[in-house]
Amino acid sequence: MKELSRRGFLTAAAVTAAGAAVAGMAGCSPKDAGEQKKEEAVQTRWSWETKPEPIADGDITETVDTEICIIGLGSSGTTAALAAAQSGAKVTVLQKMEKVQTNGWCVAAYNSKKFLEAGQTYDLPQIYADFANLSNGRDNPRAVNLFLRRSGEVVDYIIRQTPEHTPVMLESGHTYGWFINNDMATRYEQFRLLLNTMVEKAVAAGANIMYETPAVRLVQDESGRVTGVVGQRKDKSYVKINASKGVLMATGDLSDDPEMLECFAPMLQGVQTMHGAPCNTGDGHKMGLWAGAAMDEGPHCIMMHFDPTWMPEGGAPYSGIPWLRVNLKGERFANEDLGYQSVVTSVRLQPEQTAFQITDAHWAEHAAKGDYKHPNSHSRATTNPEADWQDAIERGAIVKADTLEELADACGIEKAAFLKTVARYNELSEKGVDEDFGVNGQFMSWNAIKQPPFYAVKRMPAVLSTVSGLKINEKLEVVKPDGEPLGGLYASGNVSGSYYGDDYPLFITGGSHGRAWTFGVLAVRSALGKLDEPLDTLGA
Repeated sequence: MKELSRRGFLTAAAVTAAGAAVAGMAGCSPKDAGEQKKEEAVQTRWSWETKPEPIADGDITETVDTEICIIGLGSSGTTAALAAAQSGAKVTVLQKMEKVQTNGWCVAAYNSKKFLEAGQTYDLPQIYADFANLSNGRDNPRAVNLFLRRSGEVVDYIIRQTPEHTPVMLESGHTYGWFINNDMATRYEQFRLLLNTMVEKAVAAGANIMYETPAVRLVQDESGRVTGVVGQRKDKSYVKINASKGVLMATGDLSDDPEMLECFAPMLQGVQTMHGAPCNTGDGHKMGLWAGAAMDEGPHCIMMHFDPTWMPEGGAPYSGIPWLRVNLKGERFANEDLGYQSVVTSVRLQPEQTAFQITDAHWAEHAAKGDYKHPNSHSRATTNPEADWQDAIERGAIVKADTLEELADACGIEKAAFLKTVARYNELSEKGVDEDFGVNGQFMSWNAIKQPPFYAVKRMPAVLSTVSGLKINEKLEVVKPDGEPLGGLYASGNVSGSYYGDDYPLFITGGSHGRAWTFGVLAVRSALGKLDEPLDTLGA
């Protein structure tokens, strides 16, 4: 047996190789009768490198025959269940929780009917080029372009099936949200209700949903093809789902598993999560690795943002504006006009993961007009700037003071260093050239901090998700390390990989849910041999 060495911190590539090696151990050939060789134990670094024993047939108390088995009932699993059932397939869904579970609220779609009718146009090759630049070559271009080409068609299908929920077209020109009376505060609840409606219609079309029944093992035949799933009931009994057409992994990300974070996304360690229920524990990633699937190399792409915030005082608008940022030591520490994830990461590295945006009485002069532009950031603008700014002050999300000294004291910022930092910043603002960190000179010229009252906006990062996972091809089939399909296994949403690279592209607003919806629907269509068929009559 070939020795597998594990020294120090394994890269994600090594973990993938380990998963493939572990999956193949049972098939190792015995040595010739006269050959005697002592097998050395495989050393492992991570718990999932040890493939668990299969569930014995004698422990199975129920067997269900189906065509499509979907694992997970979040944003991707719900759309997949609806599409599979309305495609005429026999569908079974295993859901770990007692209900639909999701985070987020908006969905990206290119060439969607409503946007086209409003006169929106798209340069998809250029959009892909911008995406690829941020991925640093780590994406599968065919998978990304599948989303760009067909996301509009998929979202149009979902909108047709859910007329009870009216989408709002966001200013991005490619994003839908769902909220009441233009009140963004309702967006998360309305998105949850939308997903629940999809589940109801999937059940009406024949889908069988097993709640509180997490998948625990994939079932494979002698060739390695995935033929089903074993789930575990709440009473600890096992149910085997035989899936003749395919299994779709839609289990979400891995950010609620500390060990997987240590391996694949160490930057998120110790960062507060925004998950209402910490159920995204990489179950699908692990099951895929045990089956011999390939995994995206680390580190995985992350969504660690300021918005939404976990802080008790709540959030404040304009988290993406490149005003002066200082840490608790009163120091300026990074270029404030980087891409949004880069800005958040720079704050993650500061003492107590804390920074403050500093501005003065002129805060609204350019922010409210949308004058600050960055191709991969956003201002987190507001439809009522004055009212929302004042509301944030009253909640304590924005600190207001008549002097810089009072502002430092109120925020716990080291005063002497802070005053020195502001003086230097004002000097650069007058020059219109950021000699220290290279922020756009025009932005700098707007940002002088001289006119009271002065404001400090506290920012701390929060975990939204990781967005990398099991490698897939353009048919949304999970592949092995050699790039060949594992067979019978598909992946969508944040358990799927081969998509994001080094940076999550914020210029595709709602891209994570857009990918989840698009790949959820198309994956089950692929399993049914209908990937290339249009969706315009589906559900009619």
